[in-house]
Amino acid sequence: MKTSLPRLVCRVFAHAFVFTSLLATVSAADEPYGTIHASPGIARVGVFPALDWEINYPGLEEVAEVDPPGKIKVLSETTMQVRLLGAGVTLSYSDGSNMSFVHTEGYFSFNNGSWQRLFAGTNDIVSQSKVLKTQDAFQGQSVRFGGHYWDTSSGRWSHFYYSNDGTQNVRVLKDGDSVPTTYNIANSPTLEQFIKPYLDSGGKIDIGPMDMIVMLELTHTDAQQYQTGYDLQDLVFLVTFSES
Repeated sequence: MKTSLPRLVCRVFAHAFVFTSLLATVSAADEPYGTIHASPGIARVGVFPALDWEINYPGLEEVAEVDPPGKIKVLSETTMQVRLLGAGVTLSYSDGSNMSFVHTEGYFSFNNGSWQRLFAGTNDIVSQSKVLKTQDAFQGQSVRFGGHYWDTSSGRWSHFYYSNDGTQNVRVLKDGDSVPTTYNIANSPTLEQFIKPYLDSGGKIDIGPMDMIVMLELTHTDAQQYQTGYDLQDLVFLVTFSES
């Protein structure tokens, strides 16, 4: 994010001048803003007055908020970037052996528009650093996420879950939020490697101050939330907000 500060220029027309109080302010809807202060006094040639400044950065609460449980509502002009952290749907034998990732698709809808596919494949091809979607947004607009996977046992696509579809299968979380499972996900045997860097030891989300994380559960229903397989790791997106 760019940081802009006002430039102070002093021209000396005599050997001394009275340096009165200075207050310069830079502000914008979603840009850093701040103030510079100088105490009144006399500044002679070759003497540099001490300046104090304070920079205030916009917080996430000024840019976007969660429309529970799984929709993002934009509060001010912003640009968002969407990355996929992982796709955790797996298939294995009943004893847990021969586990492999399953073909999964993740979707994005801007301001209740049509669904755009952001990802299709297995977790093996996920690149966490790759930006899948860049979207400019304005106050009052919204973002939804959805997904499904290919069920090899039935030979068809699973149910398509999406933000605020009447279920709890899509959750949007911020830094410091607890993952809404009925157990500490940080200690779960089903915890995927791709999400470990984004959790603290207590199972709370550990991301940047201008980030949101979107977690999808695709293999279990609301009625199955007490099962260990309900871990909200079947698709995990990271959304980063910045000034437009």
